[in-house]
Amino acid sequence: MADIGIITNYAFLLGAILLAGALSGYLAEKVGIINIGIDGMMCFGALFFAVYSSPVLKMSTIGPGMIFIPIILTMISTTICGLMHAFATIKLKANHIISGTAINLIGVALATFLNAPLGSKLFDGSTRLQSGFNDFLYVGNSIYGSSIIMFLIVILITIGIYFVMSYTKTGLRYRAIGENPNAVDSQGINVFKYQYIGTLLSSMLAGLAGALFMFNVKQFSGNTQGYGFLALAIMIAGAWKIEWISLASICFAIFTALSTSSVLTNLGVPRAVSFSLPYVITLLILICFSKWIHPPKHEGIPFDKAER
Repeated sequence: MADIGIITNYAFLLGAILLAGALSGYLAEKVGIINIGIDGMMCFGALFFAVYSSPVLKMSTIGPGMIFIPIILTMISTTICGLMHAFATIKLKANHIISGTAINLIGVALATFLNAPLGSKLFDGSTRLQSGFNDFLYVGNSIYGSSIIMFLIVILITIGIYFVMSYTKTGLRYRAIGENPNAVDSQGINVFKYQYIGTLLSSMLAGLAGALFMFNVKQFSGNTQGYGFLALAIMIAGAWKIEWISLASICFAIFTALSTSSVLTNLGVPRAVSFSLPYVITLLILICFSKWIHPPKHEGIPFDKAER
């Protein structure tokens, strides 16, 4: 029974983290902005959430319902990363890869540098930052309702994004900018506005993923264990399609949850193999289907009105 609880909690939380992170990349790249800075933005998100949920701000002492306030504040605060990336790539027309790499380095460096001093001040002498919220709403003996709630929230966000992108005029314009921004511009649509919106929404979802990461660890080490890069790989494996991204995120989370339990080892699978299995499967998908996986055509190319 303990294994079932561990698998369920970890699968729900990791699925939510990876799906939010992958959608973060999706929203940026659909308007032509490459965002490899998801991991750094997640570090900022985890840092902000730890601060906002700390006992010093009293949010965690009021009740579980207050959990959404630090999450929302975290998502808003992480737009700082989006503004930096948007300004560099849209206004200054900087290389998207370099800008994203800079955010990754800044995120990890700042979170690591502030981890211990903030932890000692906000968590009664703790050597590290941590989530101010404990698990709540037990379902059964060892399954946390918080894991299920967070997963369902991310699923609802995913459905909302899918509906907007597939069935609204705004979504059509959004997707068209990533393919041919000059054609969109010729219709009098402000391409830069959509690119800024896409990058800011991307950073907000990365901040959400960082906040959810704090539910998955007891103490923050200044990094997100590479989950941001995994989310980026899942987005590519999902071929920039929401339904495939969702499926890939959930499958990866389930395989990883199984590998951390004793289920596979009891079946005779070596622990080293079980731990590497999710990553190997992701790599195989990327290798086998790379011929049919195509990013938005104008991804990473600065938009120039003069090229119409």
